[in-house]
Amino acid sequence: MNRLSNPASNPVGIAMYVEMRKLVNTRSSRWLLSAMALLGMLMIAVFVVVSATRGEPINVSMMLAALALPAGIGAPIISILAVTSDWQHRDAIKFFVLQPKRGVLLLAKYLAVATFALGIILLVCAVAFVASAGFSAIAEYEMVLGDLAKSLWLLTCVTVIGTISGAAVASALLSTPIAIVFVLFQSFVFDSLIGLFAGNATPFLQSATLSNVLTEGGNAIAAISSAAIWIIVPCVIGVWRNRTRDVV
Repeated sequence: MNRLSNPASNPVGIAMYVEMRKLVNTRSSRWLLSAMALLGMLMIAVFVVVSATRGEPINVSMMLAALALPAGIGAPIISILAVTSDWQHRDAIKFFVLQPKRGVLLLAKYLAVATFALGIILLVCAVAFVASAGFSAIAEYEMVLGDLAKSLWLLTCVTVIGTISGAAVASALLSTPIAIVFVLFQSFVFDSLIGLFAGNATPFLQSATLSNVLTEGGNAIAAISSAAIWIIVPCVIGVWRNRTRDVV
């Protein structure tokens, strides 16, 4: 018998398979993926228009960096939906009956969203190459690769860190709307305003410090502090809450 088909022999594998399916076959995830695709198409159109207006070649690495925006926004929200959806719809009871070890289910969710993040990165790379080559051929513009390694690293950091952070916060809050509002507030409001009050301590408190240090360099201690506040602590709280919360 295939190990994946036998939950007793491969509990994490079968749970991860279920979570991966839920990432793409629910109504909310489909709407979010569609929104990400539309935003990505808009970014491509803006990039091509700007390049054409300036008479510049189509730069693949710059397009890849532009597509990091929708990936960075959408990936954390997808991970939030994956972690909190069972609690929102009371499906947790059903899954806990099938798999009583709550830690297995939470680990499967973390692994599923991490794998999905890697899938998003590969898809964005493919779209950037195809779009660049297509517009270059149609409009007869020169296509250059640029600094692909730097743009790919930026995309990877933004997507993976955003996904992991979103999953950690979601597991701690166990509420879809609260987790989404929290992540958006953290990214677009808190990180901007904290500098007005924290002074030199700002990089140690901002959620973006980890990805900024990894992509641009900087204070490693500040990056560790950022990771501890926005990933490790929520993850620990999430593990505790998932193990102790009443599902009735």
